[in-house]
Amino acid sequence: MKGYKLLRVLFRKELWEYRGDAGDTQERMAEKLHISPRSYSDLEHGKYGVSTVSLLLFPDLLPDEKIIEVVRKFVTQAQEENEHEYIV
Repeated sequence: MKGYKLLRVLFRKELWEYRGDAGDTQERMAEKLHISPRSYSDLEHGKYGVSTVSLLLFPDLLPDEKIIEVVRKFVTQAQEENEHEYIV
């Protein structure tokens, strides 16, 4: 899985988990990320990738510890993917 696809999958999962934990609706999440409810729904369901704006606004919703956790997950998964690409 290349970096962008990995980011899409991880971001989608984190959005869904955050929304559930916060008890927010898709409409409220769309407001927080400054996108339309339809765009948010498409994003959460994996139809489209994350925009730069949403990617930059989402961490502002999270506590610092969670931001660090999410970044570490991405880095770890990206490293694992790179290791698998070189195994023949």
